[in-house]
Amino acid sequence: MDAISLASLEDEIYLRGLTGYVITKRIFDGYKNIAIIAYPDRICSSLASSLVSSLLSKQGYKDKVAKIYLYDENKLNDIAKGIVKNNFDAVFIVYGGEQKISYVSEITKKTILALKNSGYKNSLLIHIRIWIATKQLSEILNDEIRGYLKSLKEIRTFTADLQNKLFLFHKVKIDNEVKLEKYAEEKLTDEHVELLKRSVPPK
Repeated sequence: MDAISLASLEDEIYLRGLTGYVITKRIFDGYKNIAIIAYPDRICSSLASSLVSSLLSKQGYKDKVAKIYLYDENKLNDIAKGIVKNNFDAVFIVYGGEQKISYVSEITKKTILALKNSGYKNSLLIHIRIWIATKQLSEILNDEIRGYLKSLKEIRTFTADLQNKLFLFHKVKIDNEVKLEKYAEEKLTDEHVELLKRSVPPK
């Protein structure tokens, strides 16, 4: 981790605790049960756990608020089928903390295709590092994926404005081009901003 980031692994994990808390305040608005697909590494797993804890704090401590699935290419179709069977309101794809950008783009495309093939029709939430790795989805938007994403109930992502210490939350609109429509923002602490600046994913 130290070789690819100015932050230590301890700081990277703490950063995901902070980020999970702030994301949960807005990215899940209007959704009652969430499926989280995380890459099975230390950073993404830390974020997934933080998201669940923060979601329980927001919605109350009860059963079946969320479920975490760990990315496994050999089980991706089964994961997607499980998500459809459980009828989650939204799926949040969380990849990118320790993986190369090109790989994040590749597995995001495979994940979306698996959801499509399983018949998933609800909402899709995309982590900021996926948004960046796929170049605002442009790298994965073939005709098949474009048509599928347009058919979903909603797509959301979030971006960062570190100069103004903000996370910005957006609805993603896909037509001839991809557009963002901001629907909320959350203020970040100085510590959170500093950690974000030091956290650099591998190229």
